[in-house]
Amino acid sequence: MRIAPFIILLSFFCGASLAQSFTFNRFTTDDGIGLSSNVVSSIYQDEKGFIWVGTANGLQRFDGRKFIQFNTIRPGSDIMPDARLFQVLPADSGRLFLAFTSIREFGIFDPSNFTYKKIPLKTRNEIPARAEFFAWKDSYGQLYLNILRYGILQFNKKEHSFIDNNPFPLPGGWKITLFGVHDDYLKKQVWICTDSGLCIYDSPTKQVWNRNNNPRDLAILKNEKVQEKLSEIFIDRQRRIWIFGWPEGTEAGQYKYCMDSTGSKYLQSDTIGLNTGPLGYTAYSHFYETKNANLWIYGMGVLFNYNKSLQHFQFHKSGTGSDNININYEEVYQVMEDKDGGIWIATDQGLYFTSLGNNTYSIINLVFDNKKSSTYITDILEMPDGDLWFSCWGIGVKTVDKDFQKKDNYVYVQPPPANWSPTAKNDIRNTWCMCRQSATGDVWVGCNDGILLVHNPGKKTTRYLLPAEFNNSTIKYITQDSMGQLWFGTQGGRLIKYSDNKFEVVTDIGSTIYKVFIDKQGWIWLSTHEKGFYAIDPLNGKMIQRYTVNSGSNSLYSNTGNDIEQLNDSIIVLGAGVLNFINKKSQTVGLVTYADGLPSNTIERLRMDESGFLWIITSNGLCRYNPNNQRITPYGRKDGIVLGERTNAADLKLSNGYIMFAGSNAMIMFHPSVYSINQPPPTVTITDFKIFNQFQPIDSLLQNGEIKLKNNQNSFSIFFASLSYMQRDRLTYYYKMEGVDKDWIKADKSSYVNYSLLPEGKYTFKIYCENIEGQRSKTVTSVKILITPSFWRSRWFVSTLLFLIALIIYAIHKMRVQKLMAVEKLRNRVARDLHDDMGSTLSTINIL
Repeated sequence: MRIAPFIILLSFFCGASLAQSFTFNRFTTDDGIGLSSNVVSSIYQDEKGFIWVGTANGLQRFDGRKFIQFNTIRPGSDIMPDARLFQVLPADSGRLFLAFTSIREFGIFDPSNFTYKKIPLKTRNEIPARAEFFAWKDSYGQLYLNILRYGILQFNKKEHSFIDNNPFPLPGGWKITLFGVHDDYLKKQVWICTDSGLCIYDSPTKQVWNRNNNPRDLAILKNEKVQEKLSEIFIDRQRRIWIFGWPEGTEAGQYKYCMDSTGSKYLQSDTIGLNTGPLGYTAYSHFYETKNANLWIYGMGVLFNYNKSLQHFQFHKSGTGSDNININYEEVYQVMEDKDGGIWIATDQGLYFTSLGNNTYSIINLVFDNKKSSTYITDILEMPDGDLWFSCWGIGVKTVDKDFQKKDNYVYVQPPPANWSPTAKNDIRNTWCMCRQSATGDVWVGCNDGILLVHNPGKKTTRYLLPAEFNNSTIKYITQDSMGQLWFGTQGGRLIKYSDNKFEVVTDIGSTIYKVFIDKQGWIWLSTHEKGFYAIDPLNGKMIQRYTVNSGSNSLYSNTGNDIEQLNDSIIVLGAGVLNFINKKSQTVGLVTYADGLPSNTIERLRMDESGFLWIITSNGLCRYNPNNQRITPYGRKDGIVLGERTNAADLKLSNGYIMFAGSNAMIMFHPSVYSINQPPPTVTITDFKIFNQFQPIDSLLQNGEIKLKNNQNSFSIFFASLSYMQRDRLTYYYKMEGVDKDWIKADKSSYVNYSLLPEGKYTFKIYCENIEGQRSKTVTSVKILITPSFWRSRWFVSTLLFLIALIIYAIHKMRVQKLMAVEKLRNRVARDLHDDMGSTLSTINIL
């Protein structure tokens, strides 16, 4: 999804001066999602898609929903400071290099196990007290540390330290500047800015070239103009050389040059707009080039990007823009493009995000900057030549061309009739509605007190009408049917038809008609004030159907309706408080409310796009209804829509497919395709696992393929997200814990699920997501969880216990056997003794 939102300040009185700016979504400590400081110095997106943020209070990670602070002390880990983190750079194996330069501490953080290890600085000489530090990586992945007033240190992975082993030997006495290094990976060269001139380290020859040693006769090294006090150097994808510096003995400030690939030619046209920053001290310190070669330049008091459409640099001034819709900063520390093409900006006043895209005017927000009076747009009309006409209450009809440049029209060249009263003459500019009559090309304009203006653009003539049929009532709406007849709705409640050069009152409902809508079958629908919803037969003016709040099971939500659209042949949509879906065939009413996902139960405007989606303006801004899956998707500032709730009075679908909404001092215009998603969302990531209110490193937990928990850890929380920051609020998650849940469960907006007091056993947590188009993530994310039993219910304990019981039983049995044997032995002995005694007795008897 590629989105380019713009703010345009437009004055109908003073000419159309277009001041364009991107819309920025700001993250601050007041958001309640965990950002620890508004001073954000660094940002980095890892391979998984997490955004890592360096703040004044240390390291945090953002998953689209929440910021997590990392300062946990782990066994074998150094203590990570809660100090200002100036840089976050990728190290090897998914680890992060951290630079806490204000306390001169550097380290490596491992997100897989939450461990942190300091990196000592091993220098031959003492580092100056006022030294500043800046880390950078070359195209080979080697990490270096620039130390102002000292030199360059190289990271030695084996020793886990920065060592004094500078592979870029500079001329004696030449000092490197803080940020002035650029790695030219195409030519395998490192360009280095010093206080005495430019140096180029050529990796193939291992030589350092400069103005005193120029074996290749490079023009850039012979150019004395760009040798003094260099501060920044950058070579973009067009091979242009950008070089900045601070010459001594001049009050001109920082010089900024763009040169061709040889350094012999100045490209002054490419720096247009770059010197339009604020007055006072500024420092252009950093460059960043996006994947589509969009160049950003930023630093102290400045933020620029090159606008390809306008072909010059565009300055994003701090604190400008209506309703605080721009960016605020004193210093911009870093600009980064994420995997979706969104732009993240780290500043001293918060973290900003904009869905910039490719600099096309896909979304336009217009703020009418009228100093003398307010601009209240009541209707919009597109002419065949692409001009846009606006009816504005109190101002009259105004015109801009397709590029929003002010254009004269001739509606009021001819004055109204001389015999009209002053009030009537004034009311010709109290305009409410317009309609272009296809047969004649005339533009009909409805005004206060039943006044009609009929203007012919070709002839530049205007007729002023005050038909008696309107009964001096304000004309609220004009439309044309398929036969070329014009239909009018008035504040007094009359439905009037204009056909064959005459006006006819078709019906009078006695209350304001806000809109007259002609459906595909020719029925005329009226949205009214407190009188409900009418369907009128255009042939005889009789009421075909009527719906009110008292229509039983098919009641409206409200009797006052603001707007009407047709969803399909059968369904008419009425914006009356909520979405009222009227089935004209079955005469049934269905309601979609705030509880179903509407941003508000106050609907102001409705407009269908070419793909069949319904766009809605509510009191809480813009949203879209998808009839294919009945899903409602809100759009706000992070989507480039900043003025939705104020564009509640007029709407139009242009011939090129753009949708426009307008109202009090504001208008939004966008092409619905920028919000179409053709690819399924990324696979859901298990972002965090929380036990006893303590976050655990998910990678460590899953090292053996499953999360193994003790029996007393059977209450836990699983956090999840599909790491796409463009779609982060556009996804619906479905989860299931096999062994607990029978069916898939729709997750709420908290993006985590709690499980409490699960019994011992094996479980599998599964989750997937759907985007607004109903497309599922390609795979279902699964996590196996084992809750081990209590020791007295474990296998080893039960086995041991059974073995011991068996031994006891065996021992008892053996004792019983031995006892029985002893008894038997005794019995046999007694028997023998008795037998012997009896034998002796018999022998004695025989002797006697």
